[in-house]
Amino acid sequence: MGGLITAEVLNQEYQIDSVPTTNTFTITAKDTSGATIVANGSDSGNGGSGCDSSYQINSGLDFYVKSTGWGVDTWGSGTWGSTSSLSSINQLRLWSIDNFGDDVIANVRGGAIFYWDESGGTSARATNITAVSGASNAPTIALQVLVSDVDRHVIAFGCNSIGSSTLDPLLVRFSDTENAVDWTPTATNQAGGVQLSQGSQIVSAIKTRQEILIFTDAGIVSMKFVGSPFVYSFTEVAEGFSLIGPNASINADNKVFFMDRGGFYVYSGAVQRLPCTVLDYVLTDINLDQAHKIHAGINANVNEIIWFYPSGSSTELDKYVTYNFLERVWSIGTTTDNFVRTAWQDASLLDFPIAPSKNSASVNANYVYDHERGHGDDGSDFTAYIESSDFDLQPDGEHYLQIQKFIPDIQFRDQNTTEDSVSVLIKGRDYPLQDLSTLETISITPSSTFVNTRARSRQCAIRISNSSSEYGWRLGDVRMEIRPDGRR
Repeated sequence: MGGLITAEVLNQEYQIDSVPTTNTFTITAKDTSGATIVANGSDSGNGGSGCDSSYQINSGLDFYVKSTGWGVDTWGSGTWGSTSSLSSINQLRLWSIDNFGDDVIANVRGGAIFYWDESGGTSARATNITAVSGASNAPTIALQVLVSDVDRHVIAFGCNSIGSSTLDPLLVRFSDTENAVDWTPTATNQAGGVQLSQGSQIVSAIKTRQEILIFTDAGIVSMKFVGSPFVYSFTEVAEGFSLIGPNASINADNKVFFMDRGGFYVYSGAVQRLPCTVLDYVLTDINLDQAHKIHAGINANVNEIIWFYPSGSSTELDKYVTYNFLERVWSIGTTTDNFVRTAWQDASLLDFPIAPSKNSASVNANYVYDHERGHGDDGSDFTAYIESSDFDLQPDGEHYLQIQKFIPDIQFRDQNTTEDSVSVLIKGRDYPLQDLSTLETISITPSSTFVNTRARSRQCAIRISNSSSEYGWRLGDVRMEIRPDGRR
């Protein structure tokens, strides 16, 4: 180490540039401002005799890999024809995180469990739970972790058994009550474990009212706390249902709503299928190869659940489907580069739901966004709209009908002037295979009462939109005066 490589230079985060041998790696030195340090002729000091490094875990892949083989690992790894085993460092990175009092338990799917101690402050890093003081037979690998709500066991789903380093995809283990690091079962504690018999692997688990639902690839198992000596009971509550992805379930309204490969369901003691008016639209245009990216979120203030999913050949979450569980209404939407959300948290302790975005071509950064705050896109205008599905103006489609009057029911929010407006597009077509075309465009202001129209068609759709960040609007019950208009 030369004279320019001081302690201040070394005590920073670095990304490894290359690994020339099994015992060495190279980095590019930088000063505390981030500028690259270039060695020169006077930089010839002997430096220190050595230094200690703490390694962060690798970032994982941006996409899900189904199986092992050539191409699983990073570009340039191995030789042609060699194979690479899937692990937490060369697979799509999925985290499960839960609170243990003021501390945090976290697990990277297929990797280690980490413990973050709040007393160390926000600058302290989480530590592998096996290295925490007092740790006893804690799992070294798991698919998911959560903390039970009443008795405070840390529970690992799909983990290694005691004395083994191999992941058992159906093994559930739990720590002693109120102790996150003691996993050794004894006659005087409540640590233990159970091997599930249903399916071949655990897909996910979610806490709900007085129980934990465990989704395997073949059904659903209910896990309930019963106290000593068995601690937990495990009961099969549904067969043939599963999750399309580990994060495709959400707890809302004291029920669990979830998505599997065949539709949407709700669990409230028993599984019921949710009638879905957009099911065909979603399931016929979904990239099942990246189904592990699908995740559900809730916006409790508006009684709405949202599932983000990748469509077609997209490897990113470019579409979403929402369900209002109070009104039982479905809607669909398409995301943009600025609205790719890789996780969602209702954040009941905050004012608004929060969600992180992924790096994209147009947004060269990762952010955590507030949602439902204001009426614009981070202060900028964007087009907000709602569009109805197609509806027939006359049941048998034989006659043309004419919309002669449109009576709006729109509530303006944070109105600035009486000139604030939204646009109403009446679209129509005469035959099923025709594209919808705009029949009439109407401007609605806060003082609008009704508008006379002359939109004539067999089938219609209504689109309401605006492009302002200064005010918002809410749609009520729209009324139209419709009259027969002959066959031609």
